[in-house]
Amino acid sequence: MLVKTLKILLLICGLFIVSHAKAGFITTNESALDAIFSQASFGFTPIDIRIGAASEIVAPSLLNITSNAEISQLFSMHIGALNIVNFYFIDNISACGGTINTGIVGCGELPGNDFVVESSFASGRFGGELLAHELGHNLGLAHLTGSFLMNPSLNNRTTLTSGEVSTIRTSSLVQTDGQGFWIDINPVLIVAKASTPVPEPSTLVLLLLSVGFLVRKNIKK
Repeated sequence: MLVKTLKILLLICGLFIVSHAKAGFITTNESALDAIFSQASFGFTPIDIRIGAASEIVAPSLLNITSNAEISQLFSMHIGALNIVNFYFIDNISACGGTINTGIVGCGELPGNDFVVESSFASGRFGGELLAHELGHNLGLAHLTGSFLMNPSLNNRTTLTSGEVSTIRTSSLVQTDGQGFWIDINPVLIVAKASTPVPEPSTLVLLLLSVGFLVRKNIKK
Protein backbone atom coordinates (compact mmCIF):
# COMPACT_ATOMS: atom_id res chain seq x y z
CA MET A 1 0.00 0.00 0.00
CA LEU A 2 2.84 2.35 0.88
CA VAL A 3 4.58 1.61 -2.44
CA LYS A 4 1.39 2.34 -4.39
CA THR A 5 0.90 5.58 -2.46
CA LEU A 6 4.48 6.61 -3.21
CA LYS A 7 4.03 5.97 -6.95
CA ILE A 8 0.92 8.14 -7.00
CA LEU A 9 2.77 10.86 -5.10
CA LEU A 10 5.68 10.70 -7.55
CA LEU A 11 3.30 10.97 -10.53
CA ILE A 12 1.46 13.97 -9.07
CA CYS A 13 4.68 15.78 -8.18
CA GLY A 14 6.14 14.94 -11.58
CA LEU A 15 3.19 16.62 -13.27
CA PHE A 16 3.54 19.50 -10.81
CA ILE A 17 7.18 20.01 -11.76
CA VAL A 18 6.48 19.88 -15.50
CA SER A 19 3.59 22.33 -15.28
CA HIS A 20 5.60 24.83 -13.26
CA ALA A 21 8.69 24.40 -15.39
CA LYS A 22 6.67 25.83 -18.29
CA ALA A 23 4.93 28.51 -16.23
CA GLY A 24 7.68 31.15 -16.28
CA PHE A 25 7.49 34.10 -18.66
CA ILE A 26 11.00 35.50 -18.19
CA THR A 27 13.63 34.36 -20.67
CA THR A 28 16.88 36.31 -20.31
CA ASN A 29 19.01 34.58 -22.99
CA GLU A 30 22.14 35.69 -21.14
CA SER A 31 24.51 33.53 -23.19
CA ALA A 32 23.08 34.89 -26.45
CA LEU A 33 23.39 38.46 -25.18
CA ASP A 34 26.99 37.88 -24.09
CA ALA A 35 27.82 36.54 -27.55
CA ILE A 36 26.26 39.56 -29.27
CA PHE A 37 28.10 42.05 -27.06
CA SER A 38 31.43 40.31 -27.50
CA GLN A 39 31.42 39.94 -31.30
CA ALA A 40 34.42 40.94 -33.39
CA SER A 41 33.49 44.64 -33.57
CA PHE A 42 34.08 44.88 -29.81
CA GLY A 43 37.73 43.95 -30.27
CA PHE A 44 39.46 42.71 -27.12
CA THR A 45 37.12 44.50 -24.72
CA PRO A 46 33.71 42.80 -24.82
CA ILE A 47 30.83 43.91 -22.61
CA ASP A 48 29.51 41.33 -20.17
CA ILE A 49 25.74 41.16 -19.68
CA ARG A 50 24.99 40.50 -16.01
CA ILE A 51 21.47 39.35 -15.19
CA GLY A 52 20.31 40.10 -11.66
CA ALA A 53 17.51 38.58 -9.60
CA ALA A 54 14.08 38.62 -11.21
CA SER A 55 11.37 40.88 -9.83
CA GLU A 56 7.60 40.81 -10.15
CA ILE A 57 5.18 43.71 -10.47
CA VAL A 58 1.42 43.24 -10.12
CA ALA A 59 -0.08 45.38 -12.89
CA PRO A 60 -2.86 43.52 -14.75
CA SER A 61 -3.68 46.57 -16.90
CA LEU A 62 -0.16 46.47 -18.37
CA LEU A 63 -0.14 42.85 -19.51
CA ASN A 64 -1.42 44.02 -22.90
CA ILE A 65 0.06 47.36 -23.94
CA THR A 66 -1.82 49.28 -26.64
CA SER A 67 -0.74 52.89 -26.09
CA ASN A 68 2.31 55.06 -25.45
CA ALA A 69 0.72 56.16 -22.17
CA GLU A 70 0.89 52.55 -20.97
CA ILE A 71 4.53 52.34 -22.07
CA SER A 72 5.31 55.43 -19.98
CA GLN A 73 3.40 54.03 -17.03
CA LEU A 74 5.34 50.78 -17.18
CA PHE A 75 8.74 52.44 -17.47
CA SER A 76 7.92 54.71 -14.49
CA MET A 77 8.02 51.56 -12.32
CA HIS A 78 11.78 51.18 -12.83
CA ILE A 79 13.48 48.96 -10.26
CA GLY A 80 17.05 49.76 -9.21
CA ALA A 81 19.57 52.49 -9.91
CA LEU A 82 19.65 54.59 -13.08
CA ASN A 83 22.58 52.58 -14.48
CA ILE A 84 20.59 49.33 -14.27
CA VAL A 85 18.45 48.26 -17.22
CA ASN A 86 15.00 46.81 -16.61
CA PHE A 87 13.77 44.06 -18.98
CA TYR A 88 9.95 43.99 -18.65
CA PHE A 89 8.10 40.87 -19.83
CA ILE A 90 4.40 41.11 -20.73
CA ASP A 91 1.85 39.21 -22.84
CA ASN A 92 1.27 41.55 -25.80
CA ILE A 93 2.46 44.93 -27.05
CA SER A 94 1.20 46.89 -30.06
CA ALA A 95 2.42 50.43 -29.33
CA CYS A 96 5.86 52.03 -29.40
CA GLY A 97 7.19 55.51 -30.20
CA GLY A 98 3.90 56.80 -31.52
CA THR A 99 3.34 53.74 -33.73
CA ILE A 100 0.42 51.37 -33.25
CA ASN A 101 0.99 48.00 -34.92
CA THR A 102 0.07 44.47 -33.91
CA GLY A 103 3.41 43.31 -35.33
CA ILE A 104 5.36 45.09 -32.59
CA VAL A 105 7.00 42.67 -30.14
CA GLY A 106 9.23 45.01 -28.14
CA CYS A 107 9.86 48.64 -27.29
CA GLY A 108 12.89 50.31 -25.73
CA GLU A 109 13.78 53.84 -24.64
CA LEU A 110 16.27 55.63 -26.90
CA PRO A 111 18.38 56.17 -24.90
CA GLY A 112 17.20 55.00 -21.50
CA ASN A 113 17.22 52.16 -19.01
CA ASP A 114 13.94 50.35 -19.70
CA PHE A 115 12.48 48.17 -22.41
CA VAL A 116 9.56 45.80 -22.73
CA VAL A 117 9.09 42.64 -24.81
CA GLU A 118 6.45 40.02 -25.42
CA SER A 119 7.30 36.95 -23.35
CA SER A 120 6.50 34.52 -26.16
CA PHE A 121 8.97 36.17 -28.55
CA ALA A 122 11.67 36.48 -25.90
CA SER A 123 11.52 32.72 -25.39
CA GLY A 124 11.45 31.91 -29.10
CA ARG A 125 13.91 31.58 -31.96
CA PHE A 126 14.61 35.32 -32.15
CA GLY A 127 14.66 35.86 -28.37
CA GLY A 128 18.33 36.78 -28.03
CA GLU A 129 18.15 39.11 -31.02
CA LEU A 130 14.99 40.79 -29.68
CA LEU A 131 16.47 41.46 -26.24
CA ALA A 132 19.78 42.69 -27.68
CA HIS A 133 17.94 44.94 -30.17
CA GLU A 134 15.90 46.67 -27.47
CA LEU A 135 18.97 46.91 -25.23
CA GLY A 136 20.72 48.53 -28.19
CA HIS A 137 18.11 51.30 -28.12
CA ASN A 138 18.77 51.83 -24.41
CA LEU A 139 22.46 52.15 -25.23
CA GLY A 140 21.76 54.90 -27.76
CA LEU A 141 21.41 52.99 -31.04
CA ALA A 142 18.79 53.95 -33.61
CA HIS A 143 17.48 51.62 -36.29
CA LEU A 144 19.87 50.62 -39.08
CA THR A 145 18.27 48.98 -42.10
CA GLY A 146 20.06 45.92 -43.44
CA SER A 147 21.61 42.73 -42.09
CA PHE A 148 22.22 44.26 -38.66
CA LEU A 149 21.01 43.82 -35.10
CA MET A 150 19.30 47.20 -35.25
CA ASN A 151 17.27 46.43 -38.38
CA PRO A 152 13.70 47.66 -37.73
CA SER A 153 12.37 44.09 -37.86
CA LEU A 154 13.81 40.83 -36.56
CA ASN A 155 15.95 39.28 -39.31
CA ASN A 156 18.09 36.65 -37.56
CA ARG A 157 21.10 39.00 -37.76
CA THR A 158 23.01 40.36 -34.76
CA THR A 159 25.84 42.38 -36.34
CA LEU A 160 26.87 45.61 -34.63
CA THR A 161 29.05 48.01 -36.59
CA SER A 162 32.23 49.55 -35.18
CA GLY A 163 30.42 52.90 -35.09
CA GLU A 164 27.58 51.39 -33.04
CA VAL A 165 30.09 49.83 -30.64
CA SER A 166 31.68 53.26 -30.14
CA THR A 167 28.24 54.66 -29.27
CA ILE A 168 27.57 51.80 -26.86
CA ARG A 169 30.85 52.41 -25.02
CA THR A 170 29.83 56.02 -24.27
CA SER A 171 26.59 54.92 -22.57
CA SER A 172 26.27 55.50 -18.83
CA LEU A 173 24.77 51.99 -18.63
CA VAL A 174 28.18 50.46 -19.36
CA GLN A 175 30.06 50.01 -16.09
CA THR A 176 33.72 49.23 -15.49
CA ASP A 177 36.13 48.43 -12.69
CA GLY A 178 39.12 49.38 -14.80
CA GLN A 179 39.62 45.82 -15.99
CA GLY A 180 36.33 44.73 -17.54
CA PHE A 181 33.06 46.21 -18.77
CA TRP A 182 29.52 45.11 -18.02
CA ILE A 183 25.83 46.05 -18.06
CA ASP A 184 23.56 45.19 -15.12
CA ILE A 185 20.08 43.90 -15.98
CA ASN A 186 16.98 43.50 -13.80
CA PRO A 187 14.39 41.19 -15.43
CA VAL A 188 10.88 42.19 -14.35
CA LEU A 189 7.76 40.06 -14.85
CA ILE A 190 4.42 41.85 -15.08
CA VAL A 191 1.61 39.73 -13.62
CA ALA A 192 -2.11 39.96 -13.00
CA LYS A 193 -1.72 38.80 -9.39
CA ALA A 194 1.15 37.94 -7.11
CA SER A 195 2.58 34.48 -7.65
CA THR A 196 2.45 31.89 -4.91
CA PRO A 197 5.99 30.68 -4.14
CA VAL A 198 6.51 27.01 -5.02
CA PRO A 199 9.41 24.69 -4.19
CA GLU A 200 12.13 24.46 -6.79
CA PRO A 201 11.98 21.17 -8.78
CA SER A 202 15.33 20.09 -7.32
CA THR A 203 13.97 20.58 -3.80
CA LEU A 204 10.91 18.49 -4.63
CA VAL A 205 13.04 15.71 -6.05
CA LEU A 206 15.22 15.59 -2.96
CA LEU A 207 12.11 15.53 -0.78
CA LEU A 208 10.61 12.67 -2.78
CA LEU A 209 13.84 10.70 -2.66
CA SER A 210 13.95 11.05 1.11
CA VAL A 211 10.29 9.95 1.37
CA GLY A 212 11.02 7.00 -0.87
CA PHE A 213 13.95 6.00 1.36
CA LEU A 214 11.77 6.10 4.46
CA VAL A 215 9.07 4.01 2.79
CA ARG A 216 11.57 1.37 1.67
CA LYS A 217 13.06 1.35 5.13
CA ASN A 218 9.65 0.78 6.73
CA ILE A 219 8.85 -2.02 4.28
CA LYS A 220 12.00 -3.89 5.22
CA LYS A 221 11.10 -3.92 8.91
